[in-house]
Amino acid sequence: MGMTDSQRQAITQMLDTAEDLDRWRLRAHRIEQPERGSDLAQDDQIFEWMPISEVVRLSLVASGEHLRLALDAVKAEQLYPSSHFTVLRGALVGASQAVWILAPDEQVARRERGLTVIAEMYAQMGKYYNFLETTALEADDQTRLSDQKLWLAERSAQVAARKNTGATLNLTDVIGSAVDTTFPDRRAREALRGLWRQMSADAHVLGWSMFQRATFGPPDRRTGLGEGKAGGVPELVAEPFLGSYRLLKRGWSLFDQRCEAR
Repeated sequence: MGMTDSQRQAITQMLDTAEDLDRWRLRAHRIEQPERGSDLAQDDQIFEWMPISEVVRLSLVASGEHLRLALDAVKAEQLYPSSHFTVLRGALVGASQAVWILAPDEQVARRERGLTVIAEMYAQMGKYYNFLETTALEADDQTRLSDQKLWLAERSAQVAARKNTGATLNLTDVIGSAVDTTFPDRRAREALRGLWRQMSADAHVLGWSMFQRATFGPPDRRTGLGEGKAGGVPELVAEPFLGSYRLLKRGWSLFDQRCEAR
């Protein structure tokens, strides 16, 4: 069976992003430091051990990497009813996180958001180190782990001392804010908010998202249950793909703007 016009259009729109995605891939191969006197150069001074510009750049690079993986599958003519969306969820998070940090014109807001992401990074690293303590480690590894935990505690305290609030990272709020600053159309904003929540089911292997994408046959008279079929649908993959791509494009634009000297 051939593709419908709608399916063909969805595939074409995703393929059309390849040039930008490859250009951003090449940018990831080198460190890009903000120009002296730029917004990000000044933002970076708040915490020199983990520059906010690098937090943003990592978010942008990771988002592009997820989108390229999703596009590689499309190029191979493989569409997946669940795993495509776990990849696209990562793309959405990375792009949104960068836009969220970079969007405010107020330096205080950008710094607070950047430090909030760093604090979450350290908090999750701390949980991993606590887990390692429960495993069988050689003596030398135990010593290195103890040293690393002391280092992490120092850095975490330094971040906390520089933050103005006790706010923690809330990705739902981050994505909502990034979507609001990127998409003027209300329906597009609501659609991406909905996709963020729906794709969480794919990431956590909870089937309700696939049920919503499936087609169902008539229910069995005895049990009342119907057979559902969920395949890869170009239009359904394209929606979060293109939304994340537009957020990523906005993120790179803001990054370049904030890196330029005034």
